[in-house]
Formats: sequence, structure tokens, C-alpha cells
Amino acid sequence: MDRRNKALTGISVSSSFGLEIGPLASPFVRRTDGRILYADHATTDELRRKYIGHGWDTNSIVEVDIVLSDQPLRDHLKDIRVDYIVASHVIEHVPDLVSWLIELGEVLRPGGVVSLVIPDKRYCFDVKRPVSTTGELVEAFLTKRRTPMVRQVFDFWACYCQVDCADMWNRSINVEDLPLSGTLLNALEHAEAVSKSTAYADVHCWVFTPTSFMNCMADLTELSMLSFKPKHAVDTAINELEFFVMLEPMCSEDDPSIVANSFRCLAQEFRLHRATSSRAESQLVRLAKPLYRTLKRFVPTLATSIRRILKR
Repeated sequence: MDRRNKALTGISVSSSFGLEIGPLASPFVRRTDGRILYADHATTDELRRKYIGHGWDTNSIVEVDIVLSDQPLRDHLKDIRVDYIVASHVIEHVPDLVSWLIELGEVLRPGGVVSLVIPDKRYCFDVKRPVSTTGELVEAFLTKRRTPMVRQVFDFWACYCQVDCADMWNRSINVEDLPLSGTLLNALEHAEAVSKSTAYADVHCWVFTPTSFMNCMADLTELSMLSFKPKHAVDTAINELEFFVMLEPMCSEDDPSIVANSFRCLAQEFRLHRATSSRAESQLVRLAKPLYRTLKRFVPTLATSIRRILKR
């Protein structure tokens, strides 16, 4: 499946009413596809100015319908409820992930879903950062964070490094050998600026792999902090850097412990999938090496023999 199909699995876009958060110039759902609202942290003009010089046509940024603020999403939508919400590469930027998901659930119609596209830290510039923990998510929720934590800003800039996704998949580069793009001093300067300001700093607050995300969701469900259950999930595909998770609100019949276990089962499934893929790759390499040595030894000789035959 392509990205759009992975993100919109089971959603009848043409007959549904949706909300896409942070679509910029590449929305999953166009206005010609069905009824859709676009939401972002700034107006269309502000976004077009912000992304000047990023290497793409900022005029193609879609017209924003809802400018998000400190108000809950339900206050922006008032009585409007939607059938689905799509957010691609958004959740990692949200200072209080738990409250954000709760807000999304509040504006869904019965049977609605939240579709998330999440970067996999193993294949992007977060590769050197440790995964986020349930404790960090709980802290952000209990303190009602509206801006990233100082340590998140520091880690983002201290560990940022340029990554070639394909190289990370074929393991041609060791993570430890990747050079950092910034300096500790620069990271400290960013952290100090954030500590003295109430303005939002645009960094990755959260760092996940498919397995770590599912385990965090399981923990939050056990703690009764979230009321979502998994509807659909797609592991990070080879040579890609993102995974897909579709959530639906729990109903009164759902047992939180069973829902939490379903998240943990997905985490285990992703872990086993990755381990199986790694073993298959290793076996392929072991088989390919002697074949390569043989070809390297005999192909030049074979080519010479063919040339001699052709000259006869």
C-alpha cells in the first residue's frame, strides 16, 4: 500500500467528514476527495512565510480553516463533529501528547477514528535519541505542558544528525559513527532560550519506534489516562521512516486491561517482525557473499572467453 492507503484504511473519504491536522502542501485528503477541514498552528500566509527556503513551493500550502491555539479543539469546532482525523508527523511535536489525543477524541462522531503517521526514530534525525518513556508522557500530562520541556529541546539539538534512510536500513552506517549536526553549546543556547520564554519551540518532543509507541499506549490505557483502542497499524516499511497507527475510542463494553494487552500484542508483533526481517537479511548476506566472491573470480574470465568466441 502507498502512504495514503495506509493512513486512510477503512475510511470512506468521499462520504465522510474529516479533519486533517498539519497538511501543509501534501494533504492526504484533498477538498475534491470529500468534506475536509484543515487545521494548523498558524494561518496559511504565516505558514507560507515560515517555510520559504525549505526547497518546495510554499504557494502549494493548503488554505487553513482552523488556526489552533491554547483553546481545546472542541472550542474551535463548536458543535461540529468529524468522522475521522488525520495527523501526519504531528504527534511528535505536541508538548502534551495525552491531552492532545483526548481532545481529538472529543470531536469525533461515534465510530470515528484517529489516523496517525509517526516517524520511526531509527531511520530519521532522531536516531541518536533515546525513546520517550511513559513517565515523560505522564509528566507532560500532569503539568499540562503547552511548550516542549527544556530537556526535550536540548536533546533535539544535541542529538540531531543527518541520516540517509536507506543506509540505516541496509546497515551500511553504524549509528555510533554518525556525526552530529550541531554542538552541545548550540543545544544549550536553544534550551536556555526556551527556559526563559513561553513561546512554542518547534522540535520533536517525543521519540518513538513502533514497539515503544504501542507499549506507551498500553501503559496509558492501564492508567486510565487514555480511552483509545487500536483499530489498524502498519509497521515501518523497508527503506521508509514512518509507521501508521489508527485508533478508535473505547466504548463502555471495552475492558481497559484487554485493550492494553492488544497494544502490547502489537508491540510484540512489531518486535518479532523486525527480528525476523533482520535474521532474513543476515541469512541473505551470508548466502550472497560466497556467490559474490565466485562471480568476482570467474566473470572476468567468462567475459574474455566470450570475446574470444565472437572473434572466431
